[in-house]
Amino acid sequence: MVTAASRNGRVSAKIVGGVATSHVPAIGAAIDQGKTTDDYWAPLFKGFEKSQKWVKDLNPDVAIVVYNDHATAFSLELIPTFALGCAEEFP
Repeated sequence: MVTAASRNGRVSAKIVGGVATSHVPAIGAAIDQGKTTDDYWAPLFKGFEKSQKWVKDLNPDVAIVVYNDHATAFSLELIPTFALGCAEEFP
């Protein structure tokens, strides 16, 4: 566990874990197209269930997500090298 302390020594932040996976572009397309339960994709998405439960049980205050958009949220006319977003949830 990594913590960050303020000047008065109180813990102001704590990194409690991290999760990583492949960034194969077709995974995002499968999600966007509602194919996560198809015979081809179901085994892959079943593999995420343990991590999903862990994050849900952990209930973090903040999640920092690093991913490759592959034109899912941005159009092909606007593909930034880096983008930062802040929201209660990401669709």
